Amino acid sequence: MRIFSLTNCPLDPKSGSGKTVLMYSKGLQNLGHSVDVAEPKDYETWHGIGRAKKFRQAWGAWNFVKQKLRMTQYDVIEFYGDEFWLATWQLSKLPKRPLLVAHTNGLELIDRDRSQAYNPTRNPLYNWFAQQTHARFSQMAFAYADAFVSLCELDRKWVLDLGLYPVERTAVVEPGLDEEYLSMPFIAQKQNRVAFMGNWTARKGLNQLSSVMSRVLTKNPSVYFDVYGTGGARDAVFGFFPTNLHPQIVVHPRLSNREIADGLAKAKVFFFPSQYEGFGIALAEAMACSCAAVTTPTGFGAELGNEQQAILCDFDDIDAMENAVLRLLDDEGMQIKIAKNGWERVRSLTWDANINKLSNLYCQWTASNF
Repeated sequence: MRIFSLTNCPLDPKSGSGKTVLMYSKGLQNLGHSVDVAEPKDYETWHGIGRAKKFRQAWGAWNFVKQKLRMTQYDVIEFYGDEFWLATWQLSKLPKRPLLVAHTNGLELIDRDRSQAYNPTRNPLYNWFAQQTHARFSQMAFAYADAFVSLCELDRKWVLDLGLYPVERTAVVEPGLDEEYLSMPFIAQKQNRVAFMGNWTARKGLNQLSSVMSRVLTKNPSVYFDVYGTGGARDAVFGFFPTNLHPQIVVHPRLSNREIADGLAKAKVFFFPSQYEGFGIALAEAMACSCAAVTTPTGFGAELGNEQQAILCDFDDIDAMENAVLRLLDDEGMQIKIAKNGWERVRSLTWDANINKLSNLYCQWTASNF
């Protein structure tokens, strides 16, 4: 097949979304498919300007797609992001066209809904404008696609509940974990440490994270809190915690996968109170390193068995989160049970298996004369 992939994020192997697109596209190429990939710098109108990015990407992507279709006949065009609503809408009108796939690294329809809770915009005029434009265009990006692929079941169920696709034109294709994480054996002996990994942004549940960990560290002076994935942004992290707790907090610089895996393997608990995830690869990586997870029902976390593979807490339930972290620090039997079950759950997250699943899906859908 000839496949054209457009993504709304840079193809950065250090970012979760960028890496996922890279791994899928390279994997499909290795299976014999021809894959062209475009990132924002390739198509965005006036690339780099700070304002109106979603509009500039929508317009630029449609013009870019038209140019590509004049030169190449594709079997599949997959769109990573709701910025491609204009291209999807226009292409859907053509009688002879490629299969149009909304392949999401995170469903904007859910994230927009959740963001009103974790990062509300207080400007009524902007809220009205966003509802009239971004919200409508986002819906169009999915409504005019032929098929839908997500990283987690929560996102797939959301679009099915909206009636956007028939069930047989939707699928979950999970990402894979890097070998540095999958090769880690199960480790029962742990230090008195809690870990977090991710960007230091509101979507990661920073208010919940700082509130819970401030309580935990105050009650347990022997506990250390390891923060990975912020690029060593000590000032930003420390700004969320009382000064007297700073000696118990370790903000790690940029590290290799092996260094992160070795660090996570020391922690009893991985605390991940994210407010929305398309998948949440950091959670799976920590589970591969034998961490017992405390998380929220979003992305991969929503698919885990509560008190079996992780402890799940409501998004704003600070008390439940605190109790869960403290319980896992104190109850070795529970901590080992959840860590072992989680470690076993992520054994299936291999790139080869999931890339093969994606390839088979595309072959099946294109053969069905959509």
